[in-house]
Amino acid sequence: MAAFNRFRLFHWLLAGFFLGVYLSGDDAELLHIWLGYGLVILLVWRLLIVPLRLRGFPALLPPKGQRRKPGLSAIGKWLTAGALASFALASLVGLGMVDNGDVLAALPGVGPAVFGAASDIDFVGWIGDAEEVHELLANLGLWLIGLHIGYVLLFRRKMVWPILRGTTPAGPARCPNTALAAPTPVAPAPIAGEFTRLRIVSRQDETAETCSFSLQVPAGQRAGFAARPGQFVTLKVPCAEPPLLRCYSLSQPLREDGLLRITVKRVAGGRASNWLLDHLQAGDDIELLRPAGQFFPESLDADVLLLGAGSGITPLRSILEAVLCQGRGRVFLFYASRDAASLIFAEELAEFCQRYPERLQLRIWLDAEQGIPSSQAIGDKIAGWPAAESFVCGPKPFMETVSAALGEHGVDAPLIHLERFSAEPPVAPRTARGSRLHVTLAGQRHELDVAAGEVLLDAMEHAGLQPPNACRSGVCAVCRCRVVSGSVSMHSNQALSEGQVRQGWVLACQATPSSAELQVEY
Repeated sequence: MAAFNRFRLFHWLLAGFFLGVYLSGDDAELLHIWLGYGLVILLVWRLLIVPLRLRGFPALLPPKGQRRKPGLSAIGKWLTAGALASFALASLVGLGMVDNGDVLAALPGVGPAVFGAASDIDFVGWIGDAEEVHELLANLGLWLIGLHIGYVLLFRRKMVWPILRGTTPAGPARCPNTALAAPTPVAPAPIAGEFTRLRIVSRQDETAETCSFSLQVPAGQRAGFAARPGQFVTLKVPCAEPPLLRCYSLSQPLREDGLLRITVKRVAGGRASNWLLDHLQAGDDIELLRPAGQFFPESLDADVLLLGAGSGITPLRSILEAVLCQGRGRVFLFYASRDAASLIFAEELAEFCQRYPERLQLRIWLDAEQGIPSSQAIGDKIAGWPAAESFVCGPKPFMETVSAALGEHGVDAPLIHLERFSAEPPVAPRTARGSRLHVTLAGQRHELDVAAGEVLLDAMEHAGLQPPNACRSGVCAVCRCRVVSGSVSMHSNQALSEGQVRQGWVLACQATPSSAELQVEY
């Protein structure tokens, strides 16, 4: 059972007993007091957890971005925070109303002399009718709890069972105790858009603007989701009509218990990321494609260089875990972030450093303190590390800077892997001419013209055909087709392997004809 769910379940069981005793009247006054002590201890413990930012314990207040324009998830957090504040004040007043010295003196071996005059202190005398204030605050808390229950039943019904069941989230990697699924070659992406509906079993706040979601893969479907470290999945985000398709890296590959984890960072104005962070909760379902992408190391036993900025740490964290836990290679990680509060996986990375001090070198760069990293600064950080296979993920300027630094460091271009989730539209060569396309789709043959520089997918849709497609950015391989005769050029390819390309497979959303006649089939 997850730490937070265990705490929450114990808290509400104790609160339920307390409420029952409270409503029974004065006959159970002593039991009421002792249960109140227990609730005070739990409440203080929960408040102390807030500055510690322990994994598994979400923030009490909504993120700053939701405070001005509260969504449904923010309403739930405000109701919880209000109830806790009401009970905290009620508990404080209740402690002042009770002769705590006499109550605690009932403990074995404890006498009234231990407390002395402290038992006679009345620190609520200035309130007036303390009992009435205490009852008002307690009833306010109960009303807020009732509103929160109504909110859950109306808008978060799918959360109830995972909360009661105490579903375990995918926490920090503990390699000696929690084995990861062995890396196996990922199955080729399906030719048709075969989306799979998976259940969100836990949600973990990484920073104020970043969340990790753990998805449960049924046993019968785990072979198709056995991802390589560094790959991504394409989500169908139901925030628009038609739904938006967005790619998110796996921050943790498929585990033996069938949990798959993605991490999403809020993007200003981003419809998909904002919807996911504002609405997706444990118990909800989401549709996604199988893992894809070529951003993974060939061997887990070789040294690797990982360089990321911002949310670019997501696929790198997956590679780091795989190399350290499943392989024998060493890892150098350069991680640039806006500031310390924006560091994603800070606790997990610190744990990896403690567990593998001889195999992991971590270099954190904070822009707020050190400025934007230059190629020379990055080169100074990686100096002394072998020119190994390198993986880079982050904003475009960062990746260009890192590529220059790696080149100066002696890393050959084929060893530098860049991860991009957006592709610029293909630009037609100046000498490009139109082409005649013969396509076999769903068992039927069609002929159409493709304009100069037009990608195959657009040409087929303009002709009224409906070829399979998803991301339209060259990353999901849903639109792949095979060239039977003729030739094409692909603007971007982040989904097909070199072997698949040699067999004639191309991405219709990125392929433009380079021959007068072209024949493809699905």
